[in-house]
Amino acid sequence: MITFQRQKRIMGYVSLDRWINDEKEYTHELALNPEYFANYPLVEICQTLCHEMVHIWQAQFGTMGRRGYHNREWANKMMAIGLMPSTTGQPGGDIVGEHVGDYILHDGPFMAAFNELASSGFQVTWMDRYPVVRQETTTVTYTQLGRPIQLDAQAPSARMVMNERSDHTVRQTFPYSIEELDAAFTEAFSPQLLPPANPVPSTKPKAINNKHKYRCPKCHMQLWGKPELYVICGECDTTLVETD
Repeated sequence: MITFQRQKRIMGYVSLDRWINDEKEYTHELALNPEYFANYPLVEICQTLCHEMVHIWQAQFGTMGRRGYHNREWANKMMAIGLMPSTTGQPGGDIVGEHVGDYILHDGPFMAAFNELASSGFQVTWMDRYPVVRQETTTVTYTQLGRPIQLDAQAPSARMVMNERSDHTVRQTFPYSIEELDAAFTEAFSPQLLPPANPVPSTKPKAINNKHKYRCPKCHMQLWGKPELYVICGECDTTLVETD
């Protein structure tokens, strides 16, 4: 099952055996965060989708690492499809570990498949109204030797739109400028309640609350605590997911 879930600082994740039908058959959930769709290019959305698909492939045909550990089997499959595992997201990072990202191999199967998809005219046409703000402006792929190659990949929101109050076409960011957001937050919050600078910025209005909720993806046990905790459910031996 492919679903849309809004988890903070997470672009996608897998929850194994999350769904069940009347015949008591189980299937997995692959979740994507729609808050990333507006300001992130299609190639990175597909990159996240394929990263999670490899986790599901391993659950079906391989041996999963403990507590979601990205093991050597998972890393080998990622490299086979043209996504290079890296704890830093760039050349030189470890290919296994608890938290492993990846970067695109420019001449790999993933890039070839994406180019075919893009040439068909496929686009993401529906986006969350309160998107995550993207810090980087370009997407970089790498050769097998680690040489960077910059892609000309625009986010879905970087389109020409008609301004209703004029007769000409203007370039518009989705849905507010950084200046408008900064002014709105400054007006709405006192200085001691402004959001911290480290988390990924978002245009979604922030609640005045220092505690975050964590939920076990298997048994749904919940708890509240400070941001960015690493909590494991003792019953399921599963890492809790931070939720809104």
